[in-house]
Amino acid sequence: MKKLFLGLFLLSSFVIASDVKVHIGLSPAGSFEAKAKIHNGIVKTMGSKFFAKNMYVKAKELKTGIGLRDSHLYKRLNIKSHPKIVIHKAMGSKGKGVAIVEIRGVKKKIPFKFKKKGSKVAFDMDVVLKDFRFDKKKDGLSYMGVGVKDKITISGLLPTTKYVAKKRSKKSRGIASSPK
Repeated sequence: MKKLFLGLFLLSSFVIASDVKVHIGLSPAGSFEAKAKIHNGIVKTMGSKFFAKNMYVKAKELKTGIGLRDSHLYKRLNIKSHPKIVIHKAMGSKGKGVAIVEIRGVKKKIPFKFKKKGSKVAFDMDVVLKDFRFDKKKDGLSYMGVGVKDKITISGLLPTTKYVAKKRSKKSRGIASSPK
């Protein structure tokens, strides 16, 4: 029984957490990528419409493959005060959408593109760092002539499920029941 419970728990964690990549360009040349799991990352579909809510990345889970770079990233993201990067709500249709994203305590509407791939949906969104109050000088996003570009790209592949409307009771809809 314990093995069954553990197996179901592990399976559910794989279904709920999907990979996300953050592509960070450098100026004058180069780039690097940070990877993490996006939690609660299930996209619901209704016809040609797609929507999701309350997806997040634990900032401490972002990994670039270089420990020192990771610690610099965590410092810039101020993970002690803002441990999560959150997509509060995302809605789209016909390959385009808008998401409300929160980074470092700043919420912003960000457009994104997506494409259905079997039972999953791939997405790409460009994030302008200035929109989330990143300052190249103040936040130390430049060192010895090499700096982070103003725009980064976040991409991922998320599972989808069909939206099923919950039946509401007469009481929750404000309909009085007939007297007996």
